[in-house]
Amino acid sequence: MGKLGFFYHEDCLNHLVPAGHPENNIRLNKILSKLNSKTLTDFKLMEPKLADDDLIKLGHSKTYLETLYDLVPTSGIIKLDPDTFMSPGTLRSAKRGVGAIIAAIDGVINNTIRNAFCAIRPPGHHAEKEKAMGFCFLNSVGIGAKYALRKKGIERVAVIDFDVHHGNGTQRLLWNEPNCLFISIHQKMLFPQTGFEEETGVNDNILNIPVSPFSSGSNLRTLFDETVVPKLSLFNPDILLISAGFDGHISDQISQTCWLTEDYTYITKKLKSFAEKNCKNRIVSSLEGGYELNSLGECCEAHIKALME
Repeated sequence: MGKLGFFYHEDCLNHLVPAGHPENNIRLNKILSKLNSKTLTDFKLMEPKLADDDLIKLGHSKTYLETLYDLVPTSGIIKLDPDTFMSPGTLRSAKRGVGAIIAAIDGVINNTIRNAFCAIRPPGHHAEKEKAMGFCFLNSVGIGAKYALRKKGIERVAVIDFDVHHGNGTQRLLWNEPNCLFISIHQKMLFPQTGFEEETGVNDNILNIPVSPFSSGSNLRTLFDETVVPKLSLFNPDILLISAGFDGHISDQISQTCWLTEDYTYITKKLKSFAEKNCKNRIVSSLEGGYELNSLGECCEAHIKALME
């Protein structure tokens, strides 16, 4: 059995945002500092290639991609919406993130790595087919799901998104994909104010689990045990893709949920156990949110350690 593949490229530091913006490159530096500790050594560090346009067009239109190319500034930082900013290095950073997901999927299918974590930014799960929003430009996990189906002969893909915000972009990309299951646990009525339980997709392939503010770790664990794992078992996927956001941590002021580092360990172990029994160990996890630096570093370390066990 191979090692965990840790996918990272320094291009992901070159997406620049205004001072004080929560989605900044210090986030990755915090995670990388954890990798230098003695607790995380048994992994395979891998540099992803830039995704080419044909791969990106599995999830986004040619027109949208051309618009992004036209928007890239030659210097400085431009605003696309109140939350989403673009610098000269942004699109290259986002393309590197898609490349990480693609390489990680290849690795777990080809058995060159056991499973994978992609330390990438900007995040992706809010990016829609024709729209950048919520810090996101290219929907790397949604593209990855379509890639696994279209290019790798995988029959059934499950995406589990436990970022505290609903993955509206991923849901839209996978809505009409009956062989893709999308599960999202998120705080209700938080940005982007989507992800209601009645949104169920083309073939009951969307499961939204909105939770109340101040949701506890016990509540999160129960939802995984009683709702998420049974839905996965019913769907019987061949690979798990994870949108791993850690902004539901009690220390992260972007949300009101009260989840703890050990809760993220618990749900990671649940998904890993499921994958061992049902998916030939195939898990590709990708960083989404998480903005309080100490808890982000802690949670990523715990998540990776659980994947490595």
